[in-house]
Amino acid sequence: MPNPSYQRIITIVHGKSEYVICNNIKSNLRLPQEIISNNKGRSSIQITGLMNILQDKRFKTLSSFKAAFPRVEIRKKILVDFNLYIIMDTDDCTEEQKKSFIDRSMFKDHWLYPYIVPIYNSPNLEQTMKEAHIEIIKKKDYVEIFPTNHGDADLPQIQELLNKLKLCRHSNMSSYIERCVELANQNIFT
Repeated sequence: MPNPSYQRIITIVHGKSEYVICNNIKSNLRLPQEIISNNKGRSSIQITGLMNILQDKRFKTLSSFKAAFPRVEIRKKILVDFNLYIIMDTDDCTEEQKKSFIDRSMFKDHWLYPYIVPIYNSPNLEQTMKEAHIEIIKKKDYVEIFPTNHGDADLPQIQELLNKLKLCRHSNMSSYIERCVELANQNIFT
């Protein structure tokens, strides 16, 4: 069973709404998770700009990654039980770029390729929330619906979100949340 103090997830998010949701999950489940964004999501990261982020000093090499993220377990140059989730909208790129993001082919030459899990909201997160019957009228609603908590783990709330997102046909956001719940359960029972 993995050590709960290890960081098993790093998430790169498109914008503020994705940042708020990931931060809510991180705080509710008390997961050691780094959320990478531009200015806490105030300016967005596009699919077309992902390789620039993956080429910055934090992600460029295994040794720079290890220095930037010392809580990620590394054994014999292998990241142990680790995933880099990249949560993006697909409405701001071409169909070809969307496809290469979803099938991971855009990352094939990067050393993190085996660990990258693309999470897509097609065309965008707002449409995913609508499909999941989560009422979002204005962007600020995300902060009210997904507050940052610093208390006890709220697994039932996250499980409810997971169940709603599993019904969405144009997103695989549920796989990210499923992994977070799995890690939270490991932490609770270790």
